[in-house]
Amino acid sequence: MPVCPRDQTRPSITIRAGGPLFLGPLLLILGLLTYQCWTGYQAARREAQTTVINLADMLTLTIKSSLDRISTDLDVFASIIAKEHDFPLSIAAARNAEIEEHMRISLQGFEAVLNYRIFDAAGQSVLGIGRVDPRVKINVADRDWFQKLQNAPTRTFVLSEVLISKASGRLGVVFAHPIRDDAGRFLGSVNAYIDLDWFQTIIDALNIGDEGLVTLRHRELSRLLLRRPKVEAQLNESLTGLYQLHTSNLTRVEGEFESAIDHLRRLYAFRGMGSYPLTVVVAVSANDYLKPWYIQATVTAAIALLLSAIQIVIYRRLTQAYRQSLAQADELQAINVNLQRSNAELEEFAYIASHDLQSPLRNIASFSQLLHRRFKDQLGTEGAEFIDFIVSNTMRMSGLIQDLLTYARVSRQCAPPPPVSVNDVVNVVLTDLAQPISEAGANIDIASLPVIPINEHQLSSLFMNLLDNALKYRHPDRTPEITIAAEPTQNNMWLFSIADNGIGIAPEYWERIFSIFQRLHTVDRYEGTGIGLALCRRIVHRWGGTIWVTSVPDTGSTFFFTVPAQ
Repeated sequence: MPVCPRDQTRPSITIRAGGPLFLGPLLLILGLLTYQCWTGYQAARREAQTTVINLADMLTLTIKSSLDRISTDLDVFASIIAKEHDFPLSIAAARNAEIEEHMRISLQGFEAVLNYRIFDAAGQSVLGIGRVDPRVKINVADRDWFQKLQNAPTRTFVLSEVLISKASGRLGVVFAHPIRDDAGRFLGSVNAYIDLDWFQTIIDALNIGDEGLVTLRHRELSRLLLRRPKVEAQLNESLTGLYQLHTSNLTRVEGEFESAIDHLRRLYAFRGMGSYPLTVVVAVSANDYLKPWYIQATVTAAIALLLSAIQIVIYRRLTQAYRQSLAQADELQAINVNLQRSNAELEEFAYIASHDLQSPLRNIASFSQLLHRRFKDQLGTEGAEFIDFIVSNTMRMSGLIQDLLTYARVSRQCAPPPPVSVNDVVNVVLTDLAQPISEAGANIDIASLPVIPINEHQLSSLFMNLLDNALKYRHPDRTPEITIAAEPTQNNMWLFSIADNGIGIAPEYWERIFSIFQRLHTVDRYEGTGIGLALCRRIVHRWGGTIWVTSVPDTGSTFFFTVPAQ
């Protein structure tokens, strides 16, 4: 690696600058690791919130559609019974068989309801059909739901809280419609006894992790009807971390809360059911949705510790050399020369040490893949996903470190470079890009380009990044057309342009794309590290030129940069 000679007349300045120069790459890498952890955390939260929203909507629709079906059945039963002028005396003789047949048909394949029953105005059961002792005679006059129908002439239905069935002893909820004659006189009720175990089965099937939470509550009193994890001891309890939501008129709310029962903080989605006094909450715990992120953060922390240890060693060596130079004033010049040599060696060491970071990353990826191959049966699908996550992020980190090293080494050019033919450099770059050019079917038009005194390697890197971007961000519906041209300017500069007909860039991002780690697209859609254009700007600025872009979205972009003619 070439090292630039230092100005021997200002040795103290060289030594004082050593600390910041060595700390700079470390801060860049640590900043990258911190940014990656933060964005991974935010992405995990967004994905978890989207999951609970979708599950809450699905669960709400399932429960509401079941209640709509029950309500329709009860309306049919009530309309048949209301035609009997002597109800309940004549029902057994006139309509008993017809009503029971309707009930039997309604219950076929509908596991949400255990029994359909009809009660007279005194609360005595008249008839019923169902799976749990429907013909057992019971009286429900003391039940709160029956009294509400009896005492409220305008009430069209009632949903009870969790009850213990007088006939079967099973937990359930009563959904009842009143039976009234044409004069509005209360004749009795027809009801469905809803099986809570059936709804519990639906709730338990939701994929929300080990500490996920699902609740179904009665809105009028915020009573708990169902819960996952199942806690029968708290059924009909009103205490909840979302009490104000359950007692409000809101139908859609998302956020984060702490459960009053298990005291865990969760991301949640709250849904009301409109005409029915029920609410649904679906929530996921951070311990579940952040599991992949915890793995990423652990790997990142290990890399950060490794980098910090290397940097501390380097910085201590530099500090020791500087203090020794101050203590030996009579041999200052000789010590300064030695320090310059030491600093050059330390720069070499920093480059090699950073280069050697690739080895631990490769080991992480290799052993993760080996772990997957040997224990894939024990790991399961979720474990395999975690392993793939580790490998992909390790490979991405390796690419980021390599790009950072390239970015940091741009300013190492020392001696004035000889003149080079830009056409020759571009042809070499096109040879390296032959495969992606062939795959894209791109047409590249190259004008006559000048011969200028410029660093050939950096010029090649500049064209490589710009042409690779033109191919990568091509428009999916047309053949890529790329034009490379150059023209002299009045201030002794050459103005180069690379134009394409790709997807284009919105004006508000024209400046942002040249900043390091600034991406307009996700890694899943377009590969890259977010350093390429930042490297291009650093190279052009190193030459004393400028670089910019103009673009029309969905039409194409043109990148311009200037280079001194001499």
